[in-house]
Order: sequence, then structure tokens, then C-alpha cells
Amino acid sequence: MIASANQTRSDFPPIVLHCVCCNYRLSQRDEYCPECDTPSKLSQTVAMRGGAQSFVSVLGASNAGKTVYLGLLLDILSKGPKSFRGFATSAFSMDLQEQVVSALEGRTFPEKTPSEADAWKWLHCQISVAQKKKTRNVDLISPDFAGESIAMEVNQAGTYPVIGHVVKKSSGILILCDSIRVRDLGSGEDLFAIKLASYIAHMHGLDNDKITRRKRNAGPAVAIVFTKCDDCPEALENPGEFAANNTSRLHEYCREKFKRHAFFASGVAGSSGLLADQQGRRMRIPFHVQPCGVLEPLQWIVNQD
Repeated sequence: MIASANQTRSDFPPIVLHCVCCNYRLSQRDEYCPECDTPSKLSQTVAMRGGAQSFVSVLGASNAGKTVYLGLLLDILSKGPKSFRGFATSAFSMDLQEQVVSALEGRTFPEKTPSEADAWKWLHCQISVAQKKKTRNVDLISPDFAGESIAMEVNQAGTYPVIGHVVKKSSGILILCDSIRVRDLGSGEDLFAIKLASYIAHMHGLDNDKITRRKRNAGPAVAIVFTKCDDCPEALENPGEFAANNTSRLHEYCREKFKRHAFFASGVAGSSGLLADQQGRRMRIPFHVQPCGVLEPLQWIVNQD
């Protein structure tokens, strides 16, 4: 929100706008929101554009593939069909796309996202959705949260205030689960995903056993996305069945708490391999980039409105 004339008089502090996440009043000196560490550049872009903004949260454990997913999402949107196409609203919003695409072209995956909130990259793009009689424009905002930070916030709400603010504002939420870990490592991924789902339900007031049907119907659209399905074809074939068989707790919890939920599978590298150095440390590298299932979860979320 742009400051009024009264706010800019000498007897008032030099307030320019409000934080897009927590509504904190920002001064011209603030590079980041003092309350939640959201970049002021994002709030400035939103204020200049006006109109409704749709937040989408992308959550998941560390190494679930959130950075790659978000970076490729914007890249695919920018080259998508006219019926569903998106473009970054500013150069600031292209940083994540540039980081991910450059890394993949160099046959590497991008570095892990730092735990410091002021180092996170944010995606802000306008999506054009073709409908029968007109084209609908949707402004989408999504940060690249660090997996370790998500885990800390879920265990103790308020540790990273920006995560809570964004999740509360989100009309759509993607929970990313590493399909290989889900398949091979037992219940750990399922239990962490349950914690994420419980956190989402709490933030949207859906954790009460006596929740009304109307409130449940008004909750966020939740897409559970199994990532790295290049090496897990069973998840790619039938994500819903894969979820029921391998993440049964999450599958049942979503049925109970979220009226609007669906399961998806995605992949980025058509094939990949492991490199080991002399100390035995291993690093996965993509042999070539062949994304699949990246756009579908977002299309589903946008079409829920």
C-alpha cells in the first residue's frame, strides 16, 4: 500500500508501503521487512501493480527439490501455451529461474538454499489463464524456503515468521515429497509430510475436530507432489495409488482435513547419476534436463479459484 499524503508530512515517519506478507509498515530505509524478512523490493512491485495477489507456498523436507521445482516452474511458464502462460513481474523475480537454469545447463543441481530468510529468492509472476469468454490474469507469489528452516518452523511456530505469514495467506499449497526416499526409506518422509500438513491445517484453522464443513471447504487447495520421479516410475504412473501405498498417514490426513487436495508426480532430469570423490562423498548430477509434471499441480491450484 502506497503512503498517503498525510503520512509523508514532516511530522510523520517516512512510511512508503506495507509488507506484502505481514502488513508491517516499511520505511524507505528498509531493504527487508523488520518483522518477517520479506524483501522490500517484492512489496514495492506488488504495490505498484495493484490488484489481487495469490500466494502459493511450496513446502517440503530438505533436498525434496523445492528450488529446482520453483526455478523450472517459471521457466516453463514463460514458454507455455497461451492458455496458461506466466512471466516474471520484475528482474528481481527472475533470480531463481536464472540460478536453476544455469545450474542445470552446467550439468549440476543448484546449491542448497541458505537457512537465513534474507537470502531466500522469491518468485512473483503474472499468469494468464484462458477461459471461455475472457483471459483471467493471476499474480502468483511464492518464496523458495530452505528445507531446514521449514522443519524448524513446523517444530516451533514463529521461528521463521515469514513462513507462517505466507502459509496463512496461501490459497494454494504444494507439499513436495522425494519419491525415492518415500519408496526406499520407510516412514520418515510420510511422517514429516504429516507434520507439514498439520502445520498447514493449524495455520488455516482446520485443526479443530469440530471444524464446520463450510470452513473445511474454504481451506487451501493442497497439491502433494512426488518429486524425482525420473527414478521412481511407479509414482509417475499413478501418484494417488503411490501415495496410498507409501504415505498412508498423509493420504488419510488429507482426506480428513482438506476438501481440495490432489496427488501429482514430477521429474526434472530424464536421467541422472552419482559421482563420488576420493573421500567417498557422493553428488547426484543430471545428464540431461527433461521436465515432466511440473506445471500440472499449479494449473490445478489456479483452477480451484
